[in-house]
Order: sequence, then C-alpha cells, then structure tokens
Amino acid sequence: MTEPAAPDGVDNPQLALQRVLETLGQRFPDVDRTELEERVHATYNRLAAEATVDSHLVAVTEKQVTEDLRRTGETVHVRSEAEPSDSADL
Repeated sequence: MTEPAAPDGVDNPQLALQRVLETLGQRFPDVDRTELEERVHATYNRLAAEATVDSHLVAVTEKQVTEDLRRTGETVHVRSEAEPSDSADL
C-alpha cells in the first residue's frame, strides 16, 4: 500500500486508512468492521498526537492494530494459492 507523500506525510491519510481497513478486514474477517474502524482510527489518532514525523503513521497504525488483534487471539486469515481469486469469475 503506497499513497502519494507530501512533505508532511501522506497526502490523504483518510484514504490510506480506508485501505488499511480493507486490508485488515480481509486478514481478520471475524472481527466486526466497526471494531476495526474504531481500532484503526484510535491507534492512528494516538500515534499522530505523539508523532514528530508523520510520514509512516499509516503503516505503523496497520502494524500496531495487527499486533493488537493477534495479541487478543484473533485469527489471521491468509489467502492460500489454492483459493480461487476474485478475477477467476470474470
């Protein structure tokens, strides 16, 4: 996941956080979407409040939320090569 970077970080952090939510939603399909949104935004806001440099806040947010979910026992869904892809239906 890459977003255009501005001198002060990501140009559109909300778009980048939306992509993080989509990624985490795929990795943790058993976690309620609202809970994911709350975790992602709370983590991002906490990190942003303490950061002196914000160019990696979105990536750090994704990593932190992933670690928190794993620590609480959530199962990570990893797509295997045996699973059909969405494009196979086209």
